[in-house]
Amino acid sequence: MKLYFVRHGESEANVTNEFSNQDHTKHPLTATGRAQVQALAEKLRAVNFTAIYASPLLRAQQTAQILNAAHGLEIQTTTALSEHNAGNLEGRADPAAWQAYSTLFETWLLKRDLDARMPGGESFNEMRTRFMPFITDVINRYADSDANILLVAHGGIYHSMLPLLLTNVGYTFGYKHILGNAALIVTEQRAEGLVCLVWDGVALTPTGSIVHEV
Repeated sequence: MKLYFVRHGESEANVTNEFSNQDHTKHPLTATGRAQVQALAEKLRAVNFTAIYASPLLRAQQTAQILNAAHGLEIQTTTALSEHNAGNLEGRADPAAWQAYSTLFETWLLKRDLDARMPGGESFNEMRTRFMPFITDVINRYADSDANILLVAHGGIYHSMLPLLLTNVGYTFGYKHILGNAALIVTEQRAEGLVCLVWDGVALTPTGSIVHEV
């Protein structure tokens, strides 16, 4: 079984640098974003996907629709894949807001305060509580099969949660290789766990050594 994690294409919020993680109707893909996803869709056209799951946010839904055009599956929407709720930073685009967001991640990963949050927002532990059981269920459902599962979500939740899942990718690697728009992460379930084969153009060995960077 393989899980294909995709980050959405460029959205209007990426252009304006605005926190837009709660309103499911705002900030669609830009023309550039649609082109990015269409190019990825062509690369994935030959993959026989078994199921597709997507975050409810508009940019993720539009990305999933483009990727699904050649496959005709039902797009299963789940809040488990929603972007991190940044609380009172929502709607802001100023440098101070982004510095506060960066500080929150440092509080989680360096100080190990996993209950820290922005006012009105979501902690690391709360994000883990919704994301991890969903992914575990998907893995268990398709275990010991040749299924290919496509998941469409967001950079923040991927960088926060995937190092908990992947046997050969940690937080240091992730933050040296920030996911771009329409980034693709290909993983495979093996006896030792979920192994990352490709992280946004970087091919990895099961021990995490870089094979090559595209």
